[in-house]
Amino acid sequence: KAVPFHKQGSFFTAYFFEAASALGTVGLSTGVTPTLSALGKATLMVLMFAGRLGPLTLATFARGPEKGPKVGYPEEQVMLG
Repeated sequence: KAVPFHKQGSFFTAYFFEAASALGTVGLSTGVTPTLSALGKATLMVLMFAGRLGPLTLATFARGPEKGPKVGYPEEQVMLG
């Protein structure tokens, strides 16, 4: 349920705490999760999944594949004879 920003009061801190707890996979809750809409609950699920994977893993995945060869071999002109 959408609450106007000026009427949120301490709800903002409770929702922020829920989001931070979900991202950190801490397991703590203020008890406002049942009052969230379906979109809010889905957002918490995505945050929990992102926290489980880890920020560095997600950043590496978002960066994409590396360009160029992974191994470089030196070139040399060998004189025989």
